[in-house]
Amino acid sequence: MKRKPHLTGALVATWLTVVTGCQTESAPASDLIHETRDSAGIPIAENTGFPSPEDSWVVDAEPFLSIGGASADPPAMFDNVIQATRLSDGHIAILESEVAELRYFDSGGRHLRTAGGRGEGPGEFEYAATFVRLPGDTLLVDAGDRHLYFAPNGDYAGEKAIDLVGLLGRDRTACGPISLLADGSLLLCEPVQPDVRGRWGSRRVARLVRIAGGGTEQPLGLFVSPNGGVLFSFGTWFASGGSPMSVAIVNNPEYSVEVWSPDGELRRIIHRRDGRRPPTDQEVDAALEMAMRLPPMGPSPPTPETPDLVPAAFGLTVGTHGDVWVRRAPLPGMRDATVFDAFDHEGRFRGQVRFDGYFWLYEVGDDYLLGARLDELDVPHIQLHRLRRE
Repeated sequence: MKRKPHLTGALVATWLTVVTGCQTESAPASDLIHETRDSAGIPIAENTGFPSPEDSWVVDAEPFLSIGGASADPPAMFDNVIQATRLSDGHIAILESEVAELRYFDSGGRHLRTAGGRGEGPGEFEYAATFVRLPGDTLLVDAGDRHLYFAPNGDYAGEKAIDLVGLLGRDRTACGPISLLADGSLLLCEPVQPDVRGRWGSRRVARLVRIAGGGTEQPLGLFVSPNGGVLFSFGTWFASGGSPMSVAIVNNPEYSVEVWSPDGELRRIIHRRDGRRPPTDQEVDAALEMAMRLPPMGPSPPTPETPDLVPAAFGLTVGTHGDVWVRRAPLPGMRDATVFDAFDHEGRFRGQVRFDGYFWLYEVGDDYLLGARLDELDVPHIQLHRLRRE
């Protein structure tokens, strides 16, 4: 789950939109059907249609803060932003991967200080996969075999060693480049018995295991690898956040989001029955061209298969209220739009937000979205957009 923006385009955010290929159409104002049913005591939120204007969440098209650009001062010039967060005082902390730096900006976008930097000394690191914001605005930076802590003002506050050899024993592996959850625990993958795989066929299936402080372990859902012989085939996405913390998991190609508690309770399943659509000819051609350029991922047919419906998820974010944001676009080779489906903590669909071009969502707060986009020169911008929940 690399976080570097890599597509271009101007940015526009709207509510109640339906994306059909490269076209955008207004959706009916109030045809949402939301039903909750139980399956063995697990609530399943079923959504069809779009919410009415009064029940929709709205994101302002223009950001109220933008940091970056080709003409910005050097501290605000970015190459590969892995993570960003908004602190309680409105300051912004940004992790720039290329130089292993944490850069702090005030609420107006003015650079305050830079922490970290490449090295092995106190507060330094060669590489960081991500960071999370802990209570009190302490930042925990995942530097592989070390977790580093930084105070809200950027001061180095200590570190602890991580026993990767011990954690990755018993055939366990990292589930991706980012395995850190919002509370500082880790999420690892371990093989499952063949009879657990069921409908996943020959795809690699593993169980997600949360490793908390003191070595406590708790299994969650399944991690499913992509199917290399099918276009638009992506594997599992997961995200964590909210208070109390939730872990959201989605396995493609099904539009089904599982929301788990940290202690292994499946709290909710979210469906959006009309959330998928047939791929357009343009999308198929672009994806096929890309697939032919990529090295093979194991045995696959000479020409990849085309699914009947486009997979739902290409990213996942959990907001401060336990809301779930499913990132659905862009598809491979497509550069026209990034689309998010927003669900509240009960799994009710609250609308669709569209950004023209590339947009990666780092954080959803009470009243804002924090993400990254590229301008027409492919220069990253870190942006805050106003969110109106109701």
